[in-house]
Amino acid sequence: MRLACSTISFPQERPDAAIARIAWAGYSAVELALPDADLPDAEQIRTRLREDELELVAIRAGTLPAAGGEEAMTRLTEIGRAAAFARTLDCGTVVLEPPTAGGITGVAESLKLLDRVLGSLSVDLCLVNRVGTVVAEPEDLEVLWTLGLPSRVGIALDPASAGLAGWDPLDLDLLPEVPRHVYLTDLGARGPVPTGEGTLELDQLASTLRNHDYGGALCLSLENADPWAVEPLAKELRETTEQWLR
Repeated sequence: MRLACSTISFPQERPDAAIARIAWAGYSAVELALPDADLPDAEQIRTRLREDELELVAIRAGTLPAAGGEEAMTRLTEIGRAAAFARTLDCGTVVLEPPTAGGITGVAESLKLLDRVLGSLSVDLCLVNRVGTVVAEPEDLEVLWTLGLPSRVGIALDPASAGLAGWDPLDLDLLPEVPRHVYLTDLGARGPVPTGEGTLELDQLASTLRNHDYGGALCLSLENADPWAVEPLAKELRETTEQWLR
């Protein structure tokens, strides 16, 4: 397993500056969070990754729409561009947030349409379980998986969202398949908190993933951290997580 950090942890920074901060914190891999429409300059990102000796393990490409309507088609086009951008940077994973409305059938239709558009482009589309969306619980994912999804569709596990939705992220057997991307998020009494400050047994998560032959990335995501404290916190959490993996 590789330790990564998402640029979403540094929302005030440009993508290349966020990557530099992640490198300073000692990570060897990065997830690049993209806005819904605009893409950064690929050559600039490639240069930054090369200079900092970082592997790009995932592109976080915003929200997947439920199929139907001109707005949904525009969003699917943007995701397709993000997937092509990922392959330009030798990245094979695109993480998508499920919609909050439109139903599971609409999600399946969107994924099938995206699969046809992407054709032979070698990229996985990973839906993250996000509380408040139509795919928040294992039962939702089970229903989705019965609708004949393309083989490129997978799961990105968010432990904090799982806890908020009321299920145990350590019980991977609840899911229709082993996740292809995993976040390091934690849950406190009032909501998500920085990794290690909550109640989730994230040290056990690493062992559970290893027992399920997980070979992807463990990706730190500090969406609610103090902007001035994120960089040293990311470094501290990298050191802690490395101990878990050992």
